[in-house]
Amino acid sequence: MLTIITNWLSDSKNWGTLLVTAPIAIIALIVAIKNYKRKSGIAINGGIGIASSSRCEENYVSHIVLENLKDRAVTIYGIFLKVGHNFYIEIEDHDDTPFILKPYETYHKKMGEILFYSVNMNKIKMDKLLRNDKVKKRIVLSTSEGKYTVPKEVKRWSPVGEFFNNYLTGVIRTNRTSHNGKDVGGNVRFIVDIKNKEGRTESIHLMPDDYQLVIFDKFNLSRECLLSKESLEIFLEEKRASNLISETSTITVYDFQDFVKEVSRHYSNKSLEAKMWSAFYYYVFGRLYTLHSNLKTKITNRRNQKNYKKRKP
Repeated sequence: MLTIITNWLSDSKNWGTLLVTAPIAIIALIVAIKNYKRKSGIAINGGIGIASSSRCEENYVSHIVLENLKDRAVTIYGIFLKVGHNFYIEIEDHDDTPFILKPYETYHKKMGEILFYSVNMNKIKMDKLLRNDKVKKRIVLSTSEGKYTVPKEVKRWSPVGEFFNNYLTGVIRTNRTSHNGKDVGGNVRFIVDIKNKEGRTESIHLMPDDYQLVIFDKFNLSRECLLSKESLEIFLEEKRASNLISETSTITVYDFQDFVKEVSRHYSNKSLEAKMWSAFYYYVFGRLYTLHSNLKTKITNRRNQKNYKKRKP
């Protein structure tokens, strides 16, 4: 056999064939291995949030995230939080109806306050362990392939983290509201709901100058009817009396600006204007400003603690 291989390699043509086919075979092998690893075993990242509330005595799991990294579904019968070496807090029980985590799917669920924790027929306090950062906490899954301990946290990013590193970072939140399944813009003056006898509701958003547009098929709005909620209600009732709107319809008018004012009441009356800052101003001055502010806060807190201890009997 060795003689045959030696003779085959001594032929220059065979070397050329080998140089061409070998890389192709290696690539095919690598692809096959990757496909096998992608479809075999379990690989799930996960994370939890632990919160406290004045409405319950114990800290509790406020949310859970599971991220399937494989191209295969995983059957889950239970989700537990392992606290320390010997405690397993049941987060979700799927024994009766197994939960299927689909390929590359991310599962996220929020949870609220609890009554208490129990073991057998006894209540048990878990608060100290849950609040202690030195106590290791891991997500453990009961799967169709046995016990699986989630090895890593799901990598998440939030601009709030950048804010604490640089106080010049602005985290802007979008405020939205919807009515009848449709988002409503802040400049809308009135919302008119027309409900027909079949129970279907049509919502119409009106602006102060919409008398210039064709909103309704059988009549036009007037400038005067858009001056107030009451004038619009009277106008639409007159159109219904004239059979321009079905008599069986129910008409409801909302002054949307009342809602906008109520929401805006929780914010400052003065609006800020976003300005463009240079990279130097943000990354250099912003970082120095943050360090200076943190130092001042730290000194103030220490001074307050000393004053409190002096006043304490």
